[in-house]
Order: sequence, then C-alpha cells, then structure tokens
Amino acid sequence: MHKAQLYEAIFLVNRGIDEAVRGLERLKRAKDSGLDPAYFDEKLTLFEVHRALLNGCFCNNVEGSEHRDEAHFEKRHREYQKKALDEVQVYRDVEAVEESRRLEGKAPKVRFLSTEERQAWEQRSPNSPGQSERRGENDHAQKA
Repeated sequence: MHKAQLYEAIFLVNRGIDEAVRGLERLKRAKDSGLDPAYFDEKLTLFEVHRALLNGCFCNNVEGSEHRDEAHFEKRHREYQKKALDEVQVYRDVEAVEESRRLEGKAPKVRFLSTEERQAWEQRSPNSPGQSERRGENDHAQKA
C-alpha cells in the first residue's frame, strides 16, 4: 500500500469510530432505547480505548518507516547538492558570507578582485593559467 493510502485508511478508521461514537451518544440520549446510559458510556470508552491503541500502533510503525524514508531521500538530496555545487555557486556563497560579515561590521576574510585587478594580477603572476598555457609550462615543471 502506498503512503497516501495508509494515511487515508487510518483516517477512515478514525472517521468511522467518530461516527460510531456519535451514534452511541444519540442512542444514549434517546428516552425510548430502554438501555442504561452507563452502558453507553462504557461502550464509548471502549471505542476510544481501541482507537487510541490502534492509532498508537499505527504511528509507531509509520514513524520508523518515515525515518527510513527521510534518511534515504536526504542521502539522495545530498547527491544532487554535490552535483549542483559548482565553482560559480561557491563564489556566490562566499560573496554572501562576506556581505553578511560587512553588515555585521566585521572585516572581510576574502577579497574579490575587480576585472581590472584580476587582469593586472594575471599579467604579473608567473603561475596564472593564461600565461602558463601560452608558454606551455605547468605548475609541476616550474616547481621541479
């Protein structure tokens, strides 16, 4: 049975018990039923006892299943997050943290270079990707 069908089934049981309880209360109020009102009170109490036991068992069983589902889908979601975490998103996240630090009056931990600063750095840096590729060098060859 699918999850929605399970929850619907327990709902129907509870609704049925509600209807049975209402019927017993109507019979209890009826003067010509010929039964003692205490008899109806006892039966109402039994309905509620059995409802509580059934709901408790259902909830305990479903709780374990829900925790397993939560763990399973959380694991799957983490896989999606890993795939979606790209370089651009990392920079956006860092930028958001730095903006938060700025609003709190804290010093930055990271500084983003403007386009002009980045270009100047690339021209000065012997290890910049653009220059290494042009010269045919790589980091390993320079360190050796």
